[in-house]
Amino acid sequence: MAIVFFSSELEAILGCTQLKVAALSYRELLNELSECLPNYLEANLETFALVIDGEIVQEPFLATFEANSELHFIQKIAAG
Repeated sequence: MAIVFFSSELEAILGCTQLKVAALSYRELLNELSECLPNYLEANLETFALVIDGEIVQEPFLATFEANSELHFIQKIAAG
């Protein structure tokens, strides 16, 4: 199972630092997290960048990953 790691900011909202998931795509991941985490909507994960095995994903809705992947939600970096 893939492991999702949450930042300290998300931990405060979601109540956990990591979670094992069966999902193998970004859409499946969001669906699974919405079922597992009661404060999912409050976290607004869609506004965060997704990191799969150390690489920031530019188009997360097209992303797939392996069952042994490490996933991280991080703040998007804004350029200005």
